[in-house]
Amino acid sequence: MQLWIDNQKLETVSERFENINIQKSENFTSIQVEKNQLIQLLKFLKEDLGFKMFIDFFCVDYPLHNPRFQGIYLLFNPDERQRVAVKCWAEGDSLPTITRLWKGAKWAEREAWDMFGVKFEGHENLVRMFLWEGYKYHPLRKDFPLRGIEDTYLPSLNLRPDEKPAHNYSPYHTALPTMEDLERTQKARIQKKNQIVLNWGPLHPGTHGTIWFLFDMEGEYVKECDIVLGQLHRGVEKIAENLTYTQFIPYTDRMDYISALCSQVAYVNAVEKVLGVEPPEKAKYIRTMMCELQRINSHLLWLGTFALDLGALTIFLYTFREREKIMDIIEGIAGIRLNSTYIRIGGVAKDLPEGALDVITHFINDFPEKLEEYETILTTNRIWLRRNVDLGIINEEDVYSYGLTGVVARSAGVPYDIRMIQPTDAYDRVDFEVPLGRVGDCYDRYLLRMEEMRQSLNIIKQCVEKLKGMEGEKYIATDNPYVLPTLNEVFNSIESMVKDFNLRIYGEQVPEGEVYLSGENPRGELGFYINSKGEGRPYRMRIRSGAFYNLQIFTELIKGRTVADAVVLLGSLDPVVGETDR
Repeated sequence: MQLWIDNQKLETVSERFENINIQKSENFTSIQVEKNQLIQLLKFLKEDLGFKMFIDFFCVDYPLHNPRFQGIYLLFNPDERQRVAVKCWAEGDSLPTITRLWKGAKWAEREAWDMFGVKFEGHENLVRMFLWEGYKYHPLRKDFPLRGIEDTYLPSLNLRPDEKPAHNYSPYHTALPTMEDLERTQKARIQKKNQIVLNWGPLHPGTHGTIWFLFDMEGEYVKECDIVLGQLHRGVEKIAENLTYTQFIPYTDRMDYISALCSQVAYVNAVEKVLGVEPPEKAKYIRTMMCELQRINSHLLWLGTFALDLGALTIFLYTFREREKIMDIIEGIAGIRLNSTYIRIGGVAKDLPEGALDVITHFINDFPEKLEEYETILTTNRIWLRRNVDLGIINEEDVYSYGLTGVVARSAGVPYDIRMIQPTDAYDRVDFEVPLGRVGDCYDRYLLRMEEMRQSLNIIKQCVEKLKGMEGEKYIATDNPYVLPTLNEVFNSIESMVKDFNLRIYGEQVPEGEVYLSGENPRGELGFYINSKGEGRPYRMRIRSGAFYNLQIFTELIKGRTVADAVVLLGSLDPVVGETDR
C-alpha cells in the first residue's frame, strides 16, 4: 500500500518551490524546505494537494549542525490516504507558527519550546507544555543528562547533626517546582477576565488522572479554558534514546496503561519496519486478538467510569465484572494483568497456553448479552440522553485542524482508522466495519464505543478460528539476527546464548534511516517516529499521542458550557494521562 506521498505530487512540489530537498524511502518521505518558504509550502500542501489533516510536529536536536534544531511536520491526505513529512531547520532557534493553518499545532509548538527551546514566531501564548514556568532547562536537548541537572540544594531531613552522610550522598537534587512556580505557571496560562478562575484537578476524581484544568468563569459558565499537563511527565522519549529497542518495550506499557498491549504492538511494529523483521503468521494473529481484547477492556473501563461520573453506579459494577474476565485471560496468556510486556520484536514472548482459546471462545459467546444489558440501561435513559446529546459537537474541519483521531474523529463522520489505513499484523485478513457518527457529540462517542466492542468481538472470533489450526507453529522469528532467542534456545545452544548476549548488551543495530508507523489505540492514533544512526539505540524517538491531541480540543468545546458539562465532555474524550504526558 502506497501510504506516503506519490511521485506525481512530489514533482508538482518540485516545480512550484525551489531549493527543496526530497528524501523518499519506503518508510518515510520528507520534503526539506527553507524557513522563509515553510508556510507557503505547508499551505500549498494543505489547500492544493489535499494534505489537510495535521498529524504531528516535533523537533530533532543535531548539536554539531548549524542551525541546531530541525522541525518535522507530519500531514495526512484523507482523500487519497497519503502521508508526507516536511522538514525545516530552525534558524536562530525559531520557526514560524503554523497555528493559523492547523489549530492542533498550538500544543505541539508549546512542547517543542518546553523540550528543546525552539521559539515560534506569532504563537499567541508560547508557554511550557509539561514543565513549570521558570524552569531553566530544555530536557530533550542532547546535552541535557538523563538524570537531570542536580543544582537544587535539598538537605536530608533524616540526618541528625552529629551524623555523617553516606559517601555517595549528595544534598543537591534536580529542581522541583515551588508554590510560587506553580502560581506563575497558572497565571501564564490564563488571565482572569470574568468572575472567578476555578482550578479543577489535578487530583479531582472527575479528571481521570493528574490533569490541571483552569476555567475562567462567569457564574456557572466557562468563558475561557486552558490545561496544565506534566504531572505525570517522565521523559519517556529521553529514556528511549538511552535504551536498546527491546529494553524500551516495558515503557510503552506505562504510557497508556489501560491498553498496554496496543501500545506495545504499535511500537514493535515500527521497530520491525525499520529492521525489516517479519513475524510469523501465528504471532500476527495472536497480536491482533490480544489488541482487540485490550480494546474491549479499555472501553469497558471507560464506560464504567464514565457512567459513574454521571451517577450510574450499576453500570460501573457490571462493566468491571466483564473486564475482570478479560484481565484473567490476559494474565493467563501474558503472565501479568496490566503491564505485561508480552509483545517482542519478531513475535510474542510466549505461545498460547493450553485452553486459552477455549476460555476466549466462552467469553465472546457470553459477552454480547452483557453488551445488550448495558445498552438497555443507558441508551434511551432520559438522564443519559440529557447529559450527552448535543454536548461537545465536533465537525470534520475540527478533526483535520486539531489532528483528532480514534473514536473522537469517527464521531464526526471521518473514517480515520489506522487498522484500515495502514493495516499491520493480521488486520488485512480479518473482516470488520468502522462505525461512524453523524452528529459528533458525546452521545455519538458513546454509541461508537459500544459498536466498536461488537466489532472487536468479531475480529477476535476470526483470530481464534485461525489460531486453532496453528497449534505447534512458531510464535517468534528467532531465526532473524535482530530477534532475541527464546529461553529454551539460550539454554540449549551456544550460538543462541552469544546472540542473546550481543542483543541485550549492544542492542539491535538498526540500519540508518527514519520510519513513522502508528497503531489504532483505543484513544486514537499512537505513532512512533524512529530516527536511527545505525546504532543499538534510537537517535531520536518521537511518540505521537492520540490522547494528547484529542484532549486539546476540550479547551474550545467547553466554552459556554457549565462545570457539570466538563465532567461529561472530558469523559467522552477518554484521555489517559500516562500517554498525554509521556
